[in-house]
Amino acid sequence: MEDFDAFEELFAAVERHVQQHGQKPREVVVSPSLYVWLSELQREAVMMRGEAVADVVRLETPYGAVSVTIDETMSAFDVATL
Repeated sequence: MEDFDAFEELFAAVERHVQQHGQKPREVVVSPSLYVWLSELQREAVMMRGEAVADVVRLETPYGAVSVTIDETMSAFDVATL
């Protein structure tokens, strides 16, 4: 999985959910390591805009914002939607 693109997989999972269920997912579930990576990217982006940093990681999608949560049983390359 050396070619794993986290953003591509996150957006693909959201798109699959929309195609299957007709609406955006309530949340995207990822491994702890992927969550940390996403939260660091979000924190940096918010700080660069001069805004207050929030603790909640959200994925901005074409369908609206989706919360990102952790599942400790998932591998670093797995993404699920609820």
